[in-house]
Amino acid sequence: MKKLFIFLGIVFINVTVFAQSSKEAAVWSNVEKLTEAIFGKRDSALLVKLVDNNVSYAHSTGNVENKTVMIQNAIGNRGSYKNIQIERGTINIDGKTAVLRHNLRGVSVDARGAESPLDLGILQVWKKKHGKWKLLGRQAVRIPAKS
Repeated sequence: MKKLFIFLGIVFINVTVFAQSSKEAAVWSNVEKLTEAIFGKRDSALLVKLVDNNVSYAHSTGNVENKTVMIQNAIGNRGSYKNIQIERGTINIDGKTAVLRHNLRGVSVDARGAESPLDLGILQVWKKKHGKWKLLGRQAVRIPAKS
């Protein structure tokens, strides 16, 4: 009987760890899709799917946007980006809410072709609704360039 409890305990721990890592993988996947939709393909249809209607999307400049403005600005941006990379940080999932931090690095190219380094620390809050993770909040801050 004791061996059965030990076995069940091990199975429960493995299932719990797998479920957590599976949730984390789903959230990180959405972070990557969101990044590509904004900084790469400028995919408004994907942004509509990934972003909650009540999103608070804040830039490192202090500008805060709702969903409509955020998508319009992402799609309508005349500049471009190069070498965008995500440096994964921490993730904490509590039920249907995920809070994560990561760094985003790359190069911003304005409409005239002038390049600027892009080094941002990003905090995102994702909420699971109807079985899908949606971005509920985002705050970016400038961080030192990687040396």
